Amino acid sequence: MRKVIVVRYAEIGVKGKNRSHFEEILKKNIEMVTGIKPERKWGRIYVDFDWDVDSPEIFGKIFGIQNYSPAFIVELDFEKIKEAAYVLVRKEVESGVKTFKVNAKRPNKKFPMGIYDINSSLGAYILKSFPELKVDVHSPDFIIGVEIRDEGAVVYSQKISGPGGLPVGVEGKALLLLSGGIDSPVAGWYMMRRGIAISTLSFISPPYTGKETIDKLKRLVEKLKEYSSGREIKAYVSPLTSLLEFLKDNAPQKLLLVLQRRSMIRIASRFAKSKRLKALITGESIGQVASQTLDNMSTINEASNILMLKPLLGFDKTEIVDKAKEIGTYEISIEKHLDVCSMFTPKHPATKAKLEIVKEVEEKLKDGIERFEDEAFYSIERIV
Repeated sequence: MRKVIVVRYAEIGVKGKNRSHFEEILKKNIEMVTGIKPERKWGRIYVDFDWDVDSPEIFGKIFGIQNYSPAFIVELDFEKIKEAAYVLVRKEVESGVKTFKVNAKRPNKKFPMGIYDINSSLGAYILKSFPELKVDVHSPDFIIGVEIRDEGAVVYSQKISGPGGLPVGVEGKALLLLSGGIDSPVAGWYMMRRGIAISTLSFISPPYTGKETIDKLKRLVEKLKEYSSGREIKAYVSPLTSLLEFLKDNAPQKLLLVLQRRSMIRIASRFAKSKRLKALITGESIGQVASQTLDNMSTINEASNILMLKPLLGFDKTEIVDKAKEIGTYEISIEKHLDVCSMFTPKHPATKAKLEIVKEVEEKLKDGIERFEDEAFYSIERIV
């Protein structure tokens, strides 16, 4: 009996002519995570994996996997199917279950037994072998699945939910603007789930922010790497102190927040293009803070000359916090640290900053803004 993890996918299966490309990327990602070369068959990916020795939980963090099963692949022989089912049912019984049913599928029509015969005969064998069990066709404690396929019979007793989405890498690469807060790591997670590989850029303001800020950013990136399907996440920081101090000393206080964000977007757009990244990712949610009103976001976004992706726009804070807890970034994000703009944020920032007025201010301060944006851009360094 061949021990495998059976990987199933949903969205990939409707990609038409691109389906094989998506499947190959998923195979590559599985191999990078597990170190095992998978085998692709129609509608399935098999990974030779000893699930009695190693935990299959790592498959639950690979985007593109809809669900997966620890399984046996055996010869197309009913006696072999019974042997595999016996091993799986014994494990289930040892865990204390009481009811079961058999669910057979027969895409290989050459197999001599029909679905009804497989279900009834295998069910009868299990009842005889494990008299403590009962059949429950409506709400069983577990299901013995049998798939009669060209490559053999696949037998399993669990279907474990995966994260879904698309394999990381099928949509290219983008730059996540990673703050130390709750929202941006969640935004990065959602974009990886849509097939985007990420790098990160964080703005710091030394000496106001120290090595504890860098350490926090590194740990957030390490947590996100658990979901990157084995792909590297390059993390960068840009020192913004000189620019922030210049704006604070020379710009209208109500417009400071918008001006700061526009400078960050210009620097990030420039950096993304230099690294051939296709888009910027931010963690904004409409109306959450002053910089995230519809008016201010419109004014801030105008500073970008690259696609902006904002996956959390329609989420409320509770939903974002719940997802952060689920993916493991929340406890890191809530650690206290000095945010890059916290000491430079006005008490009463404008919530409806007019683009034409902001541009007038930027034009008056053009020489200083360009000089300090250049300084921030050329001082970007990699931390991971």
